[in-house]
Amino acid sequence: NLSTPYPATERMGLVWSHPAATQPIVLNEQAIVDNLTEDNVERMWASRTTWEDEQLYLVHDQGATEIGRPATLAIKKFQNENPALQVDRNVKYRYKSEMILLVSNSHDNIIKVVDLIKREDAIMLVYEYPVNGSLQSWLHQPMDASQQLGWPQRKFIADGVAQGLCHLHHGCNKPIVHHNISSYNILLHRNFRAVIAGFGAAQINMAGLGQPLPITDLPPGNFGYAAPEYGIAAGELTEKVDTYSFGVVLLELVTGRVANGGGADGQLAIWAQDNYNDLMANHLERFRTAVDEGISDQAKYLQEMASVFRLGVDCTVRDPQQRPSMRMARKRLCCGRGRFDGLITCY
Repeated sequence: NLSTPYPATERMGLVWSHPAATQPIVLNEQAIVDNLTEDNVERMWASRTTWEDEQLYLVHDQGATEIGRPATLAIKKFQNENPALQVDRNVKYRYKSEMILLVSNSHDNIIKVVDLIKREDAIMLVYEYPVNGSLQSWLHQPMDASQQLGWPQRKFIADGVAQGLCHLHHGCNKPIVHHNISSYNILLHRNFRAVIAGFGAAQINMAGLGQPLPITDLPPGNFGYAAPEYGIAAGELTEKVDTYSFGVVLLELVTGRVANGGGADGQLAIWAQDNYNDLMANHLERFRTAVDEGISDQAKYLQEMASVFRLGVDCTVRDPQQRPSMRMARKRLCCGRGRFDGLITCY
């Protein structure tokens, strides 16, 4: 029965352990195709490049093997605007671009393509879907108070995202710019290992790290996460746009605020820049009021949370050249475990 979901306690239960090795998933392709119904259409991650002829489906494959449980799969279906037609060159180009990028750059913190299904009228990429949902739902739409993320889990998630972005920027033959980092596109496994999804707008920068990207028609990004240069210097975009978005996610993890809230505070990154000095004064007394109330044992982790907040502020400065690289951002995350002194010197 492919349409039977996991119980809510399994989907949302807090489990804290080290990442387990991913087991191979054996798929029943025809059963997957048969279960791509309107009932299974989901918004599993936020797309920057929205195509009317692309849909995401969530399928629970009882016949697949994944650590003794049914495998949860995300299916991205590519087809022509008129689904009665056979797939054309445009459809083939889009699925090939995403598949090649992901398959050739496998990493524990990047969503995995586990199969490709071809039919005359559609092509489907099959992804392994982390069943704990998105970071956005955990931070901003928890089912109840018991589903609040603790600080060790938040720090673990931040480090996983940093590792994934480090791999994209520094670990591939050519840098890959994601263009769509947000808490919507960070998915979580049962053990809260973070997985970056939403690669529809990703680009390989053939010119190399730090060089401008050849962008001509990239749609607007998720407001609140998109770096300011998208609107003012589109011809000078580099991988530092991902650093900016990552910084917003760090600020979300510490404060529990949404990236783009209403009212006077507006965008989280701008609020953090404007209030940073005040929040860090008087031995972090003011900073305590900015920390997410859902984080337990705040006094125990206050220094570390302040360090991560500082990193979020540094990642979201307006000048992209002043932002740290993702390699440096991750280094600061790893060494910022001690006492906060107002300045991180882990360079």
